[in-house]
Amino acid sequence: MQNSSFYKKIFCSILCIISFIEINAQEQPPIPVQVEVRTSRNLNFGTFTVGNSGGNVSVSYDDQRTVDGDIFELNFGQPVSAALFDIYANPGTIIQIEDMGVYKLKNEDTGILIDLEINSFSTGQRTFITQAPNAQIPNEVFVGGTLRIPADNSSNLPGRYNGTFTLNFIHQ
Repeated sequence: MQNSSFYKKIFCSILCIISFIEINAQEQPPIPVQVEVRTSRNLNFGTFTVGNSGGNVSVSYDDQRTVDGDIFELNFGQPVSAALFDIYANPGTIIQIEDMGVYKLKNEDTGILIDLEINSFSTGQRTFITQAPNAQIPNEVFVGGTLRIPADNSSNLPGRYNGTFTLNFIHQ
């Protein structure tokens, strides 16, 4: 009988010790999670000319331009560049980038909306984890795109074009 009393005392002692041990899980992120996105540089396809059959002009997230179809690169005017977004968020925030569709560009000189479509975007990665040591230092995200130029629009094409596109930066 003494043995069972002894075991009960040991069991109660162990239970008391365990109840004083603090167990921690992963720290919760600040609520609400805040992400701020600022545009630092615009997407620029550079200068080019188009033949009769149209084609595509692509700028990659690392500022490399490629053309296909009946497109000829010209190397003057504004430099080719991917868009640059500065993302301000807490370190370790998971962010997914989602593009919102096809966008049309407007001729700056005539005001005519032409069927020039930005039909895809390139980011190098669609999901990333913020690496900046704090929320006051930006995480840079470079975004390229592809501009589709339709065939037989040569009479309407000359000029400077601009437009906007929308990307969603979704934190998880």
